[in-house]
Amino acid sequence: MKKYIIGIFAAAALLQACSSKLDVKPNNSLEIGDALADLPAIQSALAGTYDALQQTEYYGRNYWLMTELSGDNVYLSAKNSNRFISSFKREYNVQDADVADLWATAYKAILGANNIINSVDSISADQEPKNVAKGEALFIRALAYSDLVNMFAKPYRGSNGSQPGVPVNLKFAVVQTPRSSVADVYTRIITDLTDAKKLLVNVGADTKFHASQYAASALLARVYLAKGDDQAAIDEATNVINAGFSLTPAAGIPTFYNNGGSAEEIFTLRFTGNAEDLGSDNLGMMYLKPGYGDIRVSPDLYNTLAANDARKSLLGVFSDGSTGEKTNLKFQGQESIAGMHSPKLLRLAEMYLIRSEAYAHLNQAAKAISDLNTLRAQRGLAALSGVADKDVLDYVLAESRKEFMFEGHRYFDLLRNGKDVVRNFCHDLLEVAAPCTISTTSDIAICPIPQTELNTNPIGQNPGYGQ
Repeated sequence: MKKYIIGIFAAAALLQACSSKLDVKPNNSLEIGDALADLPAIQSALAGTYDALQQTEYYGRNYWLMTELSGDNVYLSAKNSNRFISSFKREYNVQDADVADLWATAYKAILGANNIINSVDSISADQEPKNVAKGEALFIRALAYSDLVNMFAKPYRGSNGSQPGVPVNLKFAVVQTPRSSVADVYTRIITDLTDAKKLLVNVGADTKFHASQYAASALLARVYLAKGDDQAAIDEATNVINAGFSLTPAAGIPTFYNNGGSAEEIFTLRFTGNAEDLGSDNLGMMYLKPGYGDIRVSPDLYNTLAANDARKSLLGVFSDGSTGEKTNLKFQGQESIAGMHSPKLLRLAEMYLIRSEAYAHLNQAAKAISDLNTLRAQRGLAALSGVADKDVLDYVLAESRKEFMFEGHRYFDLLRNGKDVVRNFCHDLLEVAAPCTISTTSDIAICPIPQTELNTNPIGQNPGYGQ
């Protein structure tokens, strides 16, 4: 009987339940010993691995919604379609479908990346395309592990990475693998990205829709900041800032999110045409009508944006009532497809904010404010001055909140810096009842390990979720 690899750290049924394209890609059901024997097979597998990132359960929709609903930018309408309630209330359990699907889909991307990484060196082909394929696969694996350790483990800062992380498996095989510490997960991510930078040395800033050397460097900057290695974060962010990208000017902000490939983008997960239309599951449909329209913008966030802030154009009045509720217009659609969006996973604005935060941590306040002012100038805002040193980090986080609203950053910005989530718009009749404060030290600040994983790989549960 032939043996097939169909999943990693999760039951086959759960992996098959993850929707759409990737399930028909050959790299998810290749026979052991016959996998990826030539460059076309490698490139087909790489396309399938990018597709894993695009799943509804991952960057296609759920990952950003789960993180945004955990923070203070949005609220879940009392009139809702019964989606993402557990994320807004932070009432996950081990059977939660959104949590289990995210876990399985991220590991599905890792499985595909492992297959490429472990196969490409042995095929007969020119070295440069082999290097590029391996570098892209290393980048994807690092991205998936970074997202998993953010969602399922406490932040590195504060305990020096000693807490349990997630299982790290580098094989294209279903094996029982214990949880690595957070520190060890970060070591793997940093190793993968460092290797990816070298392999992608000839892939420059013009490449937006595949990993490039600068995508690897930008993700390294993010990871170093989360790890607490502030100088390394500064160095990587500076490398990208000096690479020829440019910030989108204020006049371009209203249409920035409906198009892809701009000079600000470092890595964008590109959705194209009807082939990648998720229909009612498109990201924007959770915010907009027609669509589910379940998620509304917190008045607290709306009031932080000055009238002359170009980013305020990305907020509108919700369309089906007279309550004055605000809605997110970032993800209105592209190619005339409502709610469809190509997530800009890495862009230059983040590099300025990473560098600014790292400078703030290192008590280099003037440099931190200078980077904030560079960004603010392109958003139509006056330069900051007279900010007390003790307040600089708060200014950085406030700017990041506005710049990356609805893009999945806010929750991790707060947790990384040991700051509780405080929802100033809370217990209103317009919204689902949920905690007004989520403590960074609370068990509910991270997700449970899915029961589907524990059934096949008994790695132990996160505190507060039983066993």
